[in-house]
Amino acid sequence: MTDTALRLIVLAAAIVQIVVPVYVNPFRGGRDGLDVAPPSMIEPAGYAFAIWGPIYLAAVAYAIFQLLPAGRADPVTARIAPYAIILYAGSSLWLCAAQYGPVWATMPILFVMAVAGVVALLIATGAPEPTTARFWLIVVPFGVYAGWATCATFVNIAEVAPGYGFNRFGLSIPTYAIASLIAATLVAGTVVFLSGGSVPYAATVLWALVAIIVAAQMRGHPTSITVVAAVAAMAVVSLTVAARAAIR
Repeated sequence: MTDTALRLIVLAAAIVQIVVPVYVNPFRGGRDGLDVAPPSMIEPAGYAFAIWGPIYLAAVAYAIFQLLPAGRADPVTARIAPYAIILYAGSSLWLCAAQYGPVWATMPILFVMAVAGVVALLIATGAPEPTTARFWLIVVPFGVYAGWATCATFVNIAEVAPGYGFNRFGLSIPTYAIASLIAATLVAGTVVFLSGGSVPYAATVLWALVAIIVAAQMRGHPTSITVVAAVAAMAVVSLTVAARAAIR
């Protein structure tokens, strides 16, 4: 496959992921189309999902940039093209799985999306000779996408897995939710460290954590959910500051 063909596929995947929700939207059918389990106690407040708008627009901006001479001149775009395709195509596939099933498939799909987004982000932040264009058109789009996909992966697991009997070992739904929240924080903290304190990634994770706290208060969830989410938010902020200070 030629370089140009691969870049055109990136653009196509970025556009398709915007079109698919118009025809396949599990959110219209109730709680994300997931009817196999009670709502997760770490599901963010509804307003937080508005972040998909900027995510989609940033993805298209990147997809156009990587086709232009300036984008082709940056070796990062060629390296992350396969990961961008996986990430964007995964978004469309996730919606289809959430709407039509099997719902369990949403878990591995989101996991793969998160991995692809994180790898793309690490490639971008680890490349030498950083430029303004790379930051705004590569690091920011993939940082935000990877951050949201990271959180969505664990929120989705906490919601879907118990419905399939994966809440064994005597864990209650609140305990299961807290365990998922802790795991998400550990993963996010690792990515923050490896990315040199990526602000777009960390800010997106914080966006999700604050929305989880808001939702916990609104829905009357156990105080432990709020406490763990608040500690997680402070940990992410601290790790980001420390990581950025270490590279100066």
